[in-house]
Amino acid sequence: MALDVYDAHGHILGYQVSYTQTKHPFLSVTTNTTDLKVVLLVTEDELEVTVVAYNSAGGSPYSHLKIDLSLHQTLPSVRRLWVNSEDDRLVLHWDVGHISLPVSEVANEWATDAAHPTSSHWKRVNGSTRSTVLKDHLQPGTTYRINVYPISNQLCGPPKSIFANLEYGTLLGAVGMHVVDVTKNTVTVQWEWQRKEVHPKVLRYRVILRLGEIQVESIPVWPEVWQHTFFKLRANTGYSVNLLAETSNDNISREIIPIKTHIFEHNEIMLIIVLLTLGLGVFLILSRTVYKTYFFPNIANPGASVVGRWLLESHHEKNRVKNVLKLEEFLVTDLSGENGFVELGQERPPVREDGIFNPGSSHSTLNIKHIFIPQNTEFIENTSKSNRENRDSSLMFNNVAHIENGQGIHVENCQGSLLPESTQIQCNFDYIKNKHTLEK
Repeated sequence: MALDVYDAHGHILGYQVSYTQTKHPFLSVTTNTTDLKVVLLVTEDELEVTVVAYNSAGGSPYSHLKIDLSLHQTLPSVRRLWVNSEDDRLVLHWDVGHISLPVSEVANEWATDAAHPTSSHWKRVNGSTRSTVLKDHLQPGTTYRINVYPISNQLCGPPKSIFANLEYGTLLGAVGMHVVDVTKNTVTVQWEWQRKEVHPKVLRYRVILRLGEIQVESIPVWPEVWQHTFFKLRANTGYSVNLLAETSNDNISREIIPIKTHIFEHNEIMLIIVLLTLGLGVFLILSRTVYKTYFFPNIANPGASVVGRWLLESHHEKNRVKNVLKLEEFLVTDLSGENGFVELGQERPPVREDGIFNPGSSHSTLNIKHIFIPQNTEFIENTSKSNRENRDSSLMFNNVAHIENGQGIHVENCQGSLLPESTQIQCNFDYIKNKHTLEK
């Protein structure tokens, strides 16, 4: 920090800065400068720095500074740096934020925006101050680079820089605002800072969230801020985000973006998809079972039936006994000891409407159409009464008749009285379908 002209007893021509390594005191580096700042490249943990001001009369007493890099603490830079132009001066604003080390003072440096400026100007203020006015060494139409350093005793933090001039103040503008992320209850927007002449006397920028015409939230933004998230929003609701430039006379709306929040969060959507998938799977399984039960009932499979397989076996055909019906065996010739016969007729089994007879009944009737008995009354009269009663009581015969191809009539236990013509004899027999027609 330069001395006042009255304290320096003359004009200061420059400064001589020397630093010595504590472990190697014979190794010393000296630098001459007219500036109030110098950058030293060091490799040791402990250094000793001395500064001497000089003019045509000679040098000043030494100022000593001992630096221990092993105990070095980091001091963050200032934030929310902004410059406003007021007539022929610049008003500089900053904020030190919440840091662990107390800020004892703030050093402000400004110089022309050139690759190698000839000189810079300094102004130091108390650490509790959050603004200052720069009015010396300023020219209209010239852009200045302003650096602000936080200082805590002998510890200096890194500078925060900003560009400004007397016509526009800060030469920065927030542009290109766009939506980064939208959820059920949050909206995140982002923008960029560009070095440009935006508008005369811009005090600050603001990002405003509106619900229709109602202002929900308004926050100031600074060059170190390029993104913001709005929280606690309504789901499935339309909002608008406005990037606003504030001036001393009016507010200039830069960009307006309409936004609508989501109905569900991403994890909620995934949960809904999983539940719908599971529900659809259960529904398909149940509906398939019900649909099959009512519309596609189980049909019996003959191939899986024990009886069906037994009927399909071929050994039944091979083991069948084939007999021929001999009707002459039904002739009764021993009624009178001479030739006589009984003529039998068959009543056809009941036939269904489709032309197929019904073999379900096991009873039918054999009609005796004609009994031929020789007119030998003498034989009957000479026969004993008991014998005649036995012969008159019944006519017994038992025969089995089968027709070829496994079809025929089974006749058994037929009995009847020797009665006049058309007497009926009851017989038990089975019908089996046959293409042959038995008439007698």
